[in-house]
Amino acid sequence: MKGTLGAVKFHGVGDNIEKNAVNKATILLIIVLLLIVSFSGSGCTRPEPYEYSGEYPELYSIAINSVLGSTGYSLSEKKFDPDITVMDKDMYGRKLFLYTEYKGISTYNLIVSQKDDDQYAYFYPDYNFISASEDNFSTNEIEMLKEKNDWGKATDLTKCIKVKIVRQKDTGPVPNNKLMQLYKEALGSDSRRIENTYFFIKDDFGRSIYLGYGTGERYVVMLFNSDGSYDESKCLLELTDIYNYQDALKLFKEQNGWNMPV
Repeated sequence: MKGTLGAVKFHGVGDNIEKNAVNKATILLIIVLLLIVSFSGSGCTRPEPYEYSGEYPELYSIAINSVLGSTGYSLSEKKFDPDITVMDKDMYGRKLFLYTEYKGISTYNLIVSQKDDDQYAYFYPDYNFISASEDNFSTNEIEMLKEKNDWGKATDLTKCIKVKIVRQKDTGPVPNNKLMQLYKEALGSDSRRIENTYFFIKDDFGRSIYLGYGTGERYVVMLFNSDGSYDESKCLLELTDIYNYQDALKLFKEQNGWNMPV
């Protein structure tokens, strides 16, 4: 009887030792796999969107739909609200405001808002802003911006586009793998990771525009069709001036049938 009990007891200890070894090996394997996934995925996941907490969501919404490279936040050690300052108003409700995220492209921006209501903000597309590397816009530049946006006149809604008032910029509709494919084709060895691609805007028919940033201070605008495909003959625009690109961007959009039925 003692021998039988001893055999049972000894067998149980062996089971525990074996189970502990298996558990430790399993835990170690899980940790290794998690580390592999973490490192391999670091270049394939776009940053989490940021929610604007300031007092001008209507102006914020216009800015992120007007300025190339805008993400909806500034970044230092952590994300924080972009700076928005109303500089002037006219009798019809327009606002001239300064917007900056302190980025390398479109660093400081003067933008004109036409009007807003409870749901939407309205602006004239393409020429509702000017950009500079410093906050030192000349009087002449400001007056020309105002003139292009009918400052002091009744708002012409037929010239406006409207955007939904939001506090968070969309991350864009194109899957990461397709986005990275065109980004790498555009910039080659100057391309980096997915974090260096920024969603810009989407039209009423599902087309979308992104901005890619590469080494050597290279910036390329990328346009995708509604299904995520792209036409290699006309889907890329490399910027030669990161502060004065309004004409080039407008022509680029027209060449790709922007906001026209598919």
